[in-house]
Amino acid sequence: MTISYFKFKNGYEIGDYLYPRVTAICGILAKPGLLRYYANQENFTKAQENLFHASDWGKTAHEVMGKILKGEKVKVPPAISPSILAFEEWRAQHKISIFDIEKKVWSKEYRYAGTADVFIEIDGKFGVLDLKTSTGIWDEYSLQTAAYFQAFNEMVLPKVETRWILRLDQHQKCEICGAKRRTKEKHIRAKGGKENCSHKFSPTKGEYEFKELNNQERDIGAFLAAKEVWEWFNQKILDQIENHPKN
Repeated sequence: MTISYFKFKNGYEIGDYLYPRVTAICGILAKPGLLRYYANQENFTKAQENLFHASDWGKTAHEVMGKILKGEKVKVPPAISPSILAFEEWRAQHKISIFDIEKKVWSKEYRYAGTADVFIEIDGKFGVLDLKTSTGIWDEYSLQTAAYFQAFNEMVLPKVETRWILRLDQHQKCEICGAKRRTKEKHIRAKGGKENCSHKFSPTKGEYEFKELNNQERDIGAFLAAKEVWEWFNQKILDQIENHPKN
Protein backbone atom coordinates (compact mmCIF):
# COMPACT_ATOMS: atom_id res chain seq x y z
CA MET A 1 0.00 0.00 0.00
CA THR A 2 1.37 3.40 -0.95
CA ILE A 3 1.57 6.19 1.61
CA SER A 4 -0.82 8.37 -0.40
CA TYR A 5 -3.46 5.60 -0.56
CA PHE A 6 -3.03 4.84 3.14
CA LYS A 7 -3.60 8.50 3.98
CA PHE A 8 -6.65 8.66 1.70
CA LYS A 9 -8.18 5.50 3.16
CA ASN A 10 -7.38 6.05 6.82
CA GLY A 11 -7.17 9.73 7.58
CA TYR A 12 -8.20 13.35 7.17
CA GLU A 13 -5.78 16.19 6.44
CA ILE A 14 -6.65 18.88 9.00
CA GLY A 15 -4.41 21.90 9.27
CA ASP A 16 -0.84 20.64 9.23
CA TYR A 17 -1.65 17.11 10.40
CA LEU A 18 -3.05 13.80 9.24
CA TYR A 19 -5.69 12.75 11.74
CA PRO A 20 -6.68 9.04 11.68
CA ARG A 21 -10.34 8.35 10.87
CA VAL A 22 -12.67 7.12 13.58
CA THR A 23 -13.93 4.31 11.34
CA ALA A 24 -10.36 3.19 10.50
CA ILE A 25 -9.52 3.02 14.20
CA CYS A 26 -12.67 1.05 15.01
CA GLY A 27 -11.80 -1.30 12.15
CA ILE A 28 -9.01 -2.77 14.30
CA LEU A 29 -11.62 -4.33 16.61
CA ALA A 30 -12.52 -8.00 16.36
CA LYS A 31 -15.94 -8.61 14.79
CA PRO A 32 -17.20 -12.04 15.86
CA GLY A 33 -20.59 -11.39 14.28
CA LEU A 34 -18.92 -10.97 10.88
CA LEU A 35 -17.01 -14.21 11.34
CA ARG A 36 -20.26 -16.03 12.15
CA TYR A 37 -21.79 -14.50 9.03
CA TYR A 38 -19.03 -15.88 6.82
CA ALA A 39 -19.27 -19.27 8.52
CA ASN A 40 -22.99 -19.49 7.73
CA GLN A 41 -22.60 -18.68 4.02
CA GLU A 42 -22.39 -21.23 1.23
CA ASN A 43 -18.94 -20.00 0.21
CA PHE A 44 -16.63 -16.99 0.49
CA THR A 45 -17.58 -15.54 -2.90
CA LYS A 46 -21.29 -15.48 -2.13
CA ALA A 47 -20.59 -14.01 1.29
CA GLN A 48 -18.60 -11.19 -0.32
CA GLU A 49 -21.30 -10.56 -2.91
CA ASN A 50 -23.93 -10.36 -0.17
CA LEU A 51 -21.85 -7.92 1.86
CA PHE A 52 -21.15 -5.67 -1.13
CA HIS A 53 -24.82 -5.71 -2.10
CA ALA A 54 -25.91 -4.91 1.47
CA SER A 55 -23.31 -2.14 1.65
CA ASP A 56 -24.69 -0.49 -1.49
CA TRP A 57 -28.18 -0.86 -0.06
CA GLY A 58 -27.06 0.79 3.16
CA LYS A 59 -25.43 3.72 1.35
CA THR A 60 -28.65 4.38 -0.55
CA ALA A 61 -30.69 4.22 2.65
CA HIS A 62 -28.30 6.63 4.40
CA GLU A 63 -28.53 9.08 1.52
CA VAL A 64 -32.33 9.01 1.51
CA MET A 65 -32.60 9.39 5.29
CA GLY A 66 -30.21 12.33 5.19
CA LYS A 67 -32.31 14.11 2.58
CA ILE A 68 -35.50 13.47 4.55
CA LEU A 69 -33.94 14.88 7.72
CA LYS A 70 -32.82 17.97 5.77
CA GLY A 71 -36.39 18.45 4.59
CA GLU A 72 -35.54 17.79 0.96
CA LYS A 73 -37.88 16.09 -1.49
CA VAL A 74 -36.65 12.64 -2.36
CA LYS A 75 -37.85 9.75 -4.49
CA VAL A 76 -37.51 6.60 -2.42
CA PRO A 77 -36.22 3.59 -4.41
CA PRO A 78 -38.60 0.62 -4.06
CA ALA A 79 -35.77 -1.59 -2.78
CA ILE A 80 -35.47 0.44 0.44
CA SER A 81 -39.05 1.73 0.84
CA PRO A 82 -40.02 -0.70 3.68
CA SER A 83 -37.07 0.51 5.77
CA ILE A 84 -37.84 4.16 5.00
CA LEU A 85 -41.43 3.57 6.14
CA ALA A 86 -39.99 2.27 9.42
CA PHE A 87 -37.77 5.36 9.59
CA GLU A 88 -40.81 7.59 9.15
CA GLU A 89 -42.59 5.64 11.88
CA TRP A 90 -39.66 6.36 14.22
CA ARG A 91 -39.71 10.06 13.27
CA ALA A 92 -43.43 10.32 14.01
CA GLN A 93 -42.87 9.07 17.56
CA HIS A 94 -40.31 11.71 18.52
CA LYS A 95 -39.91 15.47 18.55
CA ILE A 96 -36.69 16.18 16.68
CA SER A 97 -34.66 19.20 15.66
CA ILE A 98 -31.62 18.88 13.38
CA PHE A 99 -28.38 20.66 14.27
CA ASP A 100 -26.12 19.26 11.53
CA ILE A 101 -25.86 16.26 9.18
CA GLU A 102 -22.69 14.54 7.92
CA LYS A 103 -20.55 16.86 10.03
CA LYS A 104 -16.80 16.37 10.14
CA VAL A 105 -15.43 16.64 13.68
CA TRP A 106 -11.94 16.25 15.09
CA SER A 107 -10.23 16.09 18.45
CA LYS A 108 -7.15 18.28 18.85
CA GLU A 109 -6.57 16.75 22.26
CA TYR A 110 -6.45 13.13 21.05
CA ARG A 111 -5.68 13.70 17.34
CA TYR A 112 -8.36 11.84 15.41
CA ALA A 113 -11.23 12.86 13.10
CA GLY A 114 -14.46 11.49 11.70
CA THR A 115 -17.77 12.31 10.05
CA ALA A 116 -20.84 11.85 12.23
CA ASP A 117 -24.23 11.08 10.69
CA VAL A 118 -26.44 13.50 12.63
CA PHE A 119 -26.21 15.95 15.50
CA ILE A 120 -29.77 16.28 16.67
CA GLU A 121 -32.13 17.14 19.52
CA ILE A 122 -34.57 14.31 20.27
CA ASP A 123 -37.32 14.84 22.82
CA GLY A 124 -35.39 17.66 24.47
CA LYS A 125 -31.96 15.99 24.62
CA PHE A 126 -29.09 17.01 22.34
CA GLY A 127 -26.78 14.29 21.05
CA VAL A 128 -25.16 12.41 18.21
CA LEU A 129 -27.29 9.95 16.23
CA ASP A 130 -25.63 7.19 14.25
CA LEU A 131 -27.71 5.58 11.48
CA LYS A 132 -27.08 1.88 10.88
CA THR A 133 -28.44 -0.72 8.46
CA SER A 134 -26.79 -3.74 10.09
CA THR A 135 -28.39 -6.89 11.48
CA GLY A 136 -27.78 -5.75 15.05
CA ILE A 137 -26.40 -3.01 17.29
CA TRP A 138 -22.79 -4.05 17.80
CA ASP A 139 -20.43 -3.08 20.63
CA GLU A 140 -18.06 -1.10 18.39
CA TYR A 141 -20.82 1.42 17.69
CA SER A 142 -20.40 2.62 21.28
CA LEU A 143 -16.76 3.47 20.61
CA GLN A 144 -17.51 5.20 17.32
CA THR A 145 -20.19 7.46 18.79
CA ALA A 146 -18.05 8.16 21.87
CA ALA A 147 -15.33 9.48 19.57
CA TYR A 148 -17.79 11.81 17.81
CA PHE A 149 -19.18 12.94 21.17
CA GLN A 150 -15.70 13.86 22.46
CA ALA A 151 -14.59 15.63 19.30
CA PHE A 152 -17.80 17.64 18.89
CA ASN A 153 -17.66 18.88 22.48
CA GLU A 154 -14.09 20.10 21.96
CA MET A 155 -15.16 22.15 18.94
CA VAL A 156 -18.52 23.88 19.33
CA LEU A 157 -21.49 24.82 21.45
CA PRO A 158 -23.98 23.56 22.50
CA LYS A 159 -22.40 20.46 24.01
CA VAL A 160 -23.88 17.08 23.16
CA GLU A 161 -25.17 15.18 26.17
CA THR A 162 -25.96 11.73 24.81
CA ARG A 163 -25.58 9.22 21.96
CA TRP A 164 -28.09 7.10 20.05
CA ILE A 165 -28.11 4.33 17.47
CA LEU A 166 -31.01 4.07 15.03
CA ARG A 167 -30.84 0.74 13.19
CA LEU A 168 -33.03 0.04 10.16
CA ASP A 169 -33.61 -3.31 8.50
CA GLN A 170 -36.22 -5.12 6.45
CA HIS A 171 -37.21 -8.73 5.92
CA GLN A 172 -39.87 -11.14 4.75
CA LYS A 173 -41.41 -13.62 7.20
CA CYS A 174 -42.74 -17.07 6.40
CA GLU A 175 -46.39 -17.23 7.38
CA ILE A 176 -46.08 -20.97 8.02
CA CYS A 177 -42.92 -21.54 10.07
CA GLY A 178 -41.75 -18.03 10.97
CA ALA A 179 -38.47 -18.15 9.02
CA LYS A 180 -37.09 -14.77 7.96
CA ARG A 181 -35.13 -13.68 4.95
CA ARG A 182 -33.45 -10.33 4.43
CA THR A 183 -34.23 -8.84 1.06
CA LYS A 184 -31.17 -6.61 0.84
CA GLU A 185 -28.72 -9.45 0.24
CA LYS A 186 -27.92 -10.56 -3.29
CA HIS A 187 -28.34 -14.27 -2.52
CA ILE A 188 -31.54 -14.25 -0.47
CA ARG A 189 -31.71 -17.06 2.07
CA ALA A 190 -34.14 -18.04 4.78
CA LYS A 191 -33.01 -18.10 8.40
CA GLY A 192 -34.73 -19.84 11.28
CA GLY A 193 -38.03 -21.69 10.99
CA LYS A 194 -38.10 -25.19 9.46
CA GLU A 195 -35.85 -26.38 6.63
CA ASN A 196 -38.50 -28.62 5.07
CA CYS A 197 -41.17 -25.91 5.07
CA SER A 198 -42.71 -24.89 1.75
CA HIS A 199 -42.22 -21.26 2.70
CA LYS A 200 -44.90 -18.70 2.09
CA PHE A 201 -43.23 -15.36 2.63
CA SER A 202 -45.04 -12.16 3.48
CA PRO A 203 -44.38 -8.86 1.70
CA THR A 204 -41.17 -7.15 2.82
CA LYS A 205 -41.57 -5.28 6.09
CA GLY A 206 -39.27 -2.66 7.55
CA GLU A 207 -38.24 -2.47 11.19
CA TYR A 208 -36.22 -0.15 13.39
CA GLU A 209 -34.30 -0.40 16.65
CA PHE A 210 -33.56 2.78 18.60
CA LYS A 211 -31.10 2.70 21.48
CA GLU A 212 -29.52 5.33 23.71
CA LEU A 213 -25.93 4.60 24.72
CA ASN A 214 -24.65 5.24 28.24
CA ASN A 215 -21.23 5.50 29.91
CA GLN A 216 -19.42 7.94 27.61
CA GLU A 217 -16.34 8.02 29.86
CA ARG A 218 -15.87 4.24 29.64
CA ASP A 219 -16.42 4.17 25.87
CA ILE A 220 -14.06 7.03 25.01
CA GLY A 221 -11.40 5.30 27.08
CA ALA A 222 -11.91 2.11 25.08
CA PHE A 223 -11.80 4.06 21.80
CA LEU A 224 -8.50 5.70 22.73
CA ALA A 225 -7.10 2.29 23.65
CA ALA A 226 -8.17 1.03 20.20
CA LYS A 227 -6.43 4.05 18.67
CA GLU A 228 -3.20 3.06 20.40
CA VAL A 229 -3.53 -0.48 19.01
CA TRP A 230 -4.30 0.85 15.52
CA GLU A 231 -1.21 3.08 15.62
CA TRP A 232 0.92 0.18 16.86
CA PHE A 233 -0.37 -2.08 14.08
CA ASN A 234 0.34 0.57 11.42
CA GLN A 235 3.52 1.97 12.99
CA LYS A 236 5.82 1.17 10.03
CA ILE A 237 3.84 3.24 7.55
CA LEU A 238 2.90 5.93 10.10
CA ASP A 239 6.60 6.47 10.79
CA GLN A 240 6.97 7.48 7.12
CA ILE A 241 4.17 10.08 7.26
CA GLU A 242 5.75 13.38 8.24
CA ASN A 243 2.50 15.08 9.19
CA HIS A 244 1.22 12.31 11.45
CA PRO A 245 0.87 14.01 14.86
CA LYS A 246 3.25 11.61 16.65
CA ASN A 247 6.02 12.50 14.17
